[in-house]
Amino acid sequence: NLRSNLTMWKLGTLPPALIAFKGHVHPIDPSWHMLGLGYQSNTNLENVKKAAVIHYNGQSKPWLPIGFEHLRPFWTKYVNYSNDFVRNCHILES
Repeated sequence: NLRSNLTMWKLGTLPPALIAFKGHVHPIDPSWHMLGLGYQSNTNLENVKKAAVIHYNGQSKPWLPIGFEHLRPFWTKYVNYSNDFVRNCHILES
């Protein structure tokens, strides 16, 4: 990968992770895994509610000011704001 100018990392951590966990990764039904919550402002909220896993991939993470306000509650309801790590990250209760 170093000889290829680190192109494996251009799509993030997924390609190296798929190589590292080869044989231990299994596909799941796409309706269970909701992608795009960090870059799609027009996400269907009913689909988010039905998903088993929601993924805030993209720039607009729910803990950042640029996060989409209507998608933030799906993340904040699980945050333990009294956790030392969370407090040290300066994540404020909304």
